[in-house]
Amino acid sequence: MGNKIYTPVGNHSSSRSMGLQKKVIGLFAIFATVVFVTHLSKNGNEIPANDGGIEGDTDVMPGRGSGSHDNFHIMPDYENAPTIEMTDIIYKSGRHTIPIVNTEYKTVFFLVAKAASSEWLRFFYRLNNSPIWCESHTHDRMHEGLDMLSDFSIEEATEMMTSPEWTRAIFVRNPKPRILSAFLDKAVQHDKSFVRDKCPNYERLGGDMQECIDRHTDFSFFLQNIVPTMHDNVHWRSIYSRVDEKWWPWINYVANMEHLDQDAEHFLKSIKSSVDGVTAWDRIGKTGWGENERDCDHLGGSAFLQKKDERHHTDARTKLRNYYTPELEKSVEVHFADDYNNPYFQFSDLKLFEVEDENGDAEDE
Repeated sequence: MGNKIYTPVGNHSSSRSMGLQKKVIGLFAIFATVVFVTHLSKNGNEIPANDGGIEGDTDVMPGRGSGSHDNFHIMPDYENAPTIEMTDIIYKSGRHTIPIVNTEYKTVFFLVAKAASSEWLRFFYRLNNSPIWCESHTHDRMHEGLDMLSDFSIEEATEMMTSPEWTRAIFVRNPKPRILSAFLDKAVQHDKSFVRDKCPNYERLGGDMQECIDRHTDFSFFLQNIVPTMHDNVHWRSIYSRVDEKWWPWINYVANMEHLDQDAEHFLKSIKSSVDGVTAWDRIGKTGWGENERDCDHLGGSAFLQKKDERHHTDARTKLRNYYTPELEKSVEVHFADDYNNPYFQFSDLKLFEVEDENGDAEDE
């Protein structure tokens, strides 16, 4: 017996048919909405409330850091996520490139030398209730009071690096002030230890030992000889080289040193304890910090990074023009092109000297 076919007759049947049509259209709209929401959920932790969009035909989603907190990040491909490998820069032995992990706050944090790394290191010690936070040699004791990504299995580390439930954060800094800060701190302020520790390494890599001893406090020599010869040194290696290329799309919180205190507050308010729901900002960020970060007996009333420790502060930004020349500025731009060209960093334009346009006229950029 075949299927019955109902043929509408008259106006009454016609209106019923139109009603049926509307129901079908309504059901289709609901179905399409569900498919769309499901697709978005697969590509992020939540549906962006702000303007996600298309930027140069590339799917993007709003970032949560970098000064105004509205940078765009290329959307990672959740269906073809990478996996941690033993040879990954962020996983293999080498404490300077392996990120900190805080499982309670589901956070993976990448330290960057000369971008408040010492302060961030102390913050995470303190968040773990480790007494090391206000002691000396904190960089050498990271495995005592902190978890590192390499402490976890490949499967666990991969989950931390790809799950939308985890925050993977990094604070970056424009190479021009960052490298000057490294020079003033390591080559000038710690002159004797530089000669003792760095000049022999410079010689082993093909440099002239005596020239290093004689000229290491000359910024031109440092920038054009020390930096390219010892390019893997943690204090002045490029930020981009610290993370495997495949992982950059998965770092979902990129903030900038130019807006350090605001970005720090914004970031710490965005990560919450999986135990009691308290943000890292409310836990220890909004107060209890002073000018001397090592004075545990006299905690200050300032917020984290509102004030900088005077012993560590080199005030590099105000001295840029005193040390740079047009040639040295160009040298930095070339040597650190991977940082300047990284689409995730979005550095503000920082041109120190006038350049000539096509007509030979000077322009101050």
